Amino acid sequence: MQTYDRFEVRINRISLPWTLGNKLDVAEIHINHQPLVELVRQVEEPLVRAEIQERRSAGETIDESDFPPGDYLYLPPSMILLPSRNLLDEPWDCGFELQSNDPQAGKAIVLGCTCGVIQCWFMQVRIALNESTVEWADFGQFHRDWQYSLGPFKFDREQYESELWKSG
Repeated sequence: MQTYDRFEVRINRISLPWTLGNKLDVAEIHINHQPLVELVRQVEEPLVRAEIQERRSAGETIDESDFPPGDYLYLPPSMILLPSRNLLDEPWDCGFELQSNDPQAGKAIVLGCTCGVIQCWFMQVRIALNESTVEWADFGQFHRDWQYSLGPFKFDREQYESELWKSG
C-alpha cells in the first residue's frame, strides 16, 4: 500500500507592520502537519550561516538579524485555492523573464516575501501531476542557488485537490 505525504491548506488572518493594523488573509501550507515556512527555515539555517560566513570572509559587514532563514510570507488564498492553478499545472508567472531551459522556469511559487511584494524574495517548487498523485520536488529560492534538501513530497491527488477547494 502506497503511503502519501499529507497536504493541508489553512486560511488565516494575520497582521504585519506594513498592513497598518489591517488583517491580511494568507493560505498557510502544511506538509505532514508541519508549516511549510518551518520546513524551509530548517533547511535554510545552515545555508544562511554559510553565506553569512562567506560574505564576512570577503569583508562584508552583515547583521545576522537582517538575514533570517525561512523569512517568507504565505501567499494570498487567490494564488493557492482553486480556480487558481498555481499549485497544479499553471504556475503563477514570477514576473522575471526566463529562458525556457532555465531550471526555474515552470516552477510554482509557494511562498513570497514578508515585505508584501511576492517576487522580492520567494520560494518555488516543481509540481508534477499524475493521474492519482501530485509530487513536489526541486525546491528553490529564486534569488539564490542554494541546494535544498527538502522533499520530494508525494501527495494523493484527490486529497490534495480537495484542500485547494477550501473557501477563503
